[in-house]
Amino acid sequence: MKQLILLLFLLPFHLLSQQVIFCETVNHSGIAKNASKEFTIGHDGGFIKILVKMNKEVGSNTVIFDVYKINNGKELFDNTVRMEIQPAITWFYKEITFFKGGSYRVYVYDERDKLLGLGEVKINLR
Repeated sequence: MKQLILLLFLLPFHLLSQQVIFCETVNHSGIAKNASKEFTIGHDGGFIKILVKMNKEVGSNTVIFDVYKINNGKELFDNTVRMEIQPAITWFYKEITFFKGGSYRVYVYDERDKLLGLGEVKINLR
């Protein structure tokens, strides 16, 4: 029981060491440009880059982005995007297109379904 309590206590600190950043562009050094928690897109959709920075090597050949729209406090599945990566990298990013306004939560997993990080973003329509 003590181990379970310790695990539940330490899990948030593990996730805090990872960063999930929403931005317009990412340079070759993994630096986000125009990072924000809120973006405005056109009615025909718009893309946002999601940068994930790790505190160590990813150790996986594939990462998965699970996108959920938040509606009245509940998560509604929206999209899954997979990306091939090199296991030795410590950061990566993916461009994801959004078509609807609202608040979204994005979970990032490795190929073994280990949670690497999560972030939230608000999308406004023009």
